[in-house]
Amino acid sequence: MSAKQNRFKSSKPRAERRPWPWGRVLSRLVLVLVVVGFLYGVERLGSQLDAIPVERVVFAGDLRHVSREVLVERVTRHLAVGYIGLDLEAIQQELEEEAWVYRAEVERLWPRELKITIVEETPIAIWGDGGLLNHRGKIFVPLKGQRVNAELPVLEGPEGSAIEIMRQYRLMSQLLGDERLQLVRLEMSARGSWRATLNGGAELVMGRQEPLEKLRRFLWVYRKELAKDFERVKRVDTRYVNGLAVAWREQQASKNG
Repeated sequence: MSAKQNRFKSSKPRAERRPWPWGRVLSRLVLVLVVVGFLYGVERLGSQLDAIPVERVVFAGDLRHVSREVLVERVTRHLAVGYIGLDLEAIQQELEEEAWVYRAEVERLWPRELKITIVEETPIAIWGDGGLLNHRGKIFVPLKGQRVNAELPVLEGPEGSAIEIMRQYRLMSQLLGDERLQLVRLEMSARGSWRATLNGGAELVMGRQEPLEKLRRFLWVYRKELAKDFERVKRVDTRYVNGLAVAWREQQASKNG
């Protein structure tokens, strides 16, 4: 029985040695090489794209006050990085630092062109002694020597008051327009006192409180008493509670005499 058992035990097959998985190792090695090659190719392609220069810069828009040469100079500072590396937002901000540039739109045009659309400021008034005011209440200062439309109204006031003065100017202009009077200058003092100048040179002193109501009171008196001889009016003071005071210009006869 024991010999039989020994023969049985010796008949068990030995464990087979597994072959080394060369195919799997080789496939993984190939995959690694492909990935490395791909990354290297992407890097080389990126460096080549970065080296692509900007061959042409095109400006669009109606440039009446902005110097094209100045715009070119500002843009040129950003071109050294190449076509792909351009920081379009930085170029836009750079261009909008120009006084007359209201908005700049910058875009790439393939393959090597940069298109820049310029929207110039549209001033609605002269601000103080040397500034201009746009439609959103922003004050900008043009370069010395640039001509400004002399027919623009003049607005003036303390810092931060531009939008309020614009609002009052529009409301007052609507009221005066009914009588064909034109508001050519509107000022607010540091203490909040209002003074207006009409076409022909007549001044309206309106004080600090309710300037529109005082303007309506002036217009009522204008229709009743002043319209027929308004060219002789030098100043109208509306700060009185129940009336106004009129200062007259000197008679032409006394000037000649």
